[in-house]
Amino acid sequence: MDETRNGKAASERRQRRRWPVVVAAVAVVLAAAGAGFWVWHEQPSFCNAVCHEPMDAYVEGYYVDADQMAYAHQAAGTSCLQCHEAKIDEQIHEATVWLAGDFDTDEEGHLTRVGVRSDAAMCATAGCHDMEQVAAATQDWGGQEGANPHDSHQGYALDCSSCHTAHGQSVMYCNTCHDFAVPQGWAEPRSSEPATR
Repeated sequence: MDETRNGKAASERRQRRRWPVVVAAVAVVLAAAGAGFWVWHEQPSFCNAVCHEPMDAYVEGYYVDADQMAYAHQAAGTSCLQCHEAKIDEQIHEATVWLAGDFDTDEEGHLTRVGVRSDAAMCATAGCHDMEQVAAATQDWGGQEGANPHDSHQGYALDCSSCHTAHGQSVMYCNTCHDFAVPQGWAEPRSSEPATR
């Protein structure tokens, strides 16, 4: 009887020693899975895998379409989240919109209501673009003295996205009023009417 009691006590001691190891192993697996998810979350493929339909064209442009600014950013080692900061409230809104199917795409599969505007502060974030250098590099644009698309004479600064489109064809916005040289691959503005602000 003592032998049975001793065997039972020894078995209980082994089980008590085993549970911290099991808990530690589960914690390590969960931490590794969480870290892996976070690394995946930082990649464009995350957006593409989770939201398939509306994000396909954007992720494809980032990796494949050399005519898009997104591709140039990828080639320079800039990730999507360096410009598209992942804020929890925005991600919840985006998930809700996606789950409800409350998004519109054009015939090419691009979202028609993106709402992301790029201004000089965003493009200069983390030292990406020095706006003074950008303006200096485009002085006397197209051989026209005093013309500079990066130094607006309108009395307000234009958003970079007035011309530069990361996931589509960029537009020479200045040509709503002017006749500047249009870079190869860019489009003329859709309207010949001067923009108002």
